[in-house]
Amino acid sequence: ATRMLVIPSLAFAPWLLKQISSKHVQLIGFAGCCVFNFILAIAYKDLQGIAILFAALYILQLSFQSLPGVSTMAISAEIYPSAVKGTGAAISSASGKIGATVGSYYFTHLKNAGHISQIFWTVTFTSTLALLLTLILIPNYNGVTLTKAEELADAGKTAEARRMLFSGPQDCDPVENKESSKGAGVEV
Repeated sequence: ATRMLVIPSLAFAPWLLKQISSKHVQLIGFAGCCVFNFILAIAYKDLQGIAILFAALYILQLSFQSLPGVSTMAISAEIYPSAVKGTGAAISSASGKIGATVGSYYFTHLKNAGHISQIFWTVTFTSTLALLLTLILIPNYNGVTLTKAEELADAGKTAEARRMLFSGPQDCDPVENKESSKGAGVEV
């Protein structure tokens, strides 16, 4: 029943993805998972007697999980050049499925052994690690960055494309913007 209460976050995640960058959505999600799983790990024994508070914290941590769930798919769909987009997204997806399979097996083992708080500690640790890896490995980019990186990749300049992708959000080239808006009554 508590999982049903997470449905609003599943609707909120795609909306948030349109408001801010995929990387920031992922960072918010992992940070929320870290905080709420840390609280659940530390206070698990005490929270067992306060069912409503435990349920609220559990629902919050589940809700934050939907953010990296959505952004992970978006990032892999956005950053790979067209020539390898399908392969890159497939490798990313397969990696996630392997992690989910190992996690499900491990969490079932912990649950059956009565180590519920250890599950929360494990999620806290993996969320913290994922947060750090996101900060380090996922570039800050926007649509202009992706377009320029794609053009470089199409021209066979893969090193330059990679540098462009990791160079941060790019401004729209005013000359290109002025050319594309001629005749449209748009002043740049």
